Amino acid sequence: MTHLPNFQRLIIFFGLVVSLGVTGGCVYRQDIQQGNEITSEMVEQIRPGMSRREVIRVLGYPLINDPFNRDRWDYYYSLKRGKSKEVTSQSATLYFDGDNLESIDSRLTEDNTEDNS
Repeated sequence: MTHLPNFQRLIIFFGLVVSLGVTGGCVYRQDIQQGNEITSEMVEQIRPGMSRREVIRVLGYPLINDPFNRDRWDYYYSLKRGKSKEVTSQSATLYFDGDNLESIDSRLTEDNTEDNS
């Protein structure tokens, strides 16, 4: 490259800078999912009085199983899409009395996004 005039070196340099800038924006960012996916259809299938085993068949095992409170199961799900800063999160807390489901506290919305900028 030493035999090229300064003007041609400058053109090559700026060409490299522009091409790196264009391809730098093409980095793939994977979606990040955490927890148990919970849908409104799944929550609608759960009724007070169901056994723990029946609940597991519908929702799966709880994400958080508190050893100090065995009558509370917490389900949580979050999804961060690629380059976006939007995080979709859903949660459900189930309360049991013995082996039977007593109540459900769920926070599910169709458009439940939080901006974490």
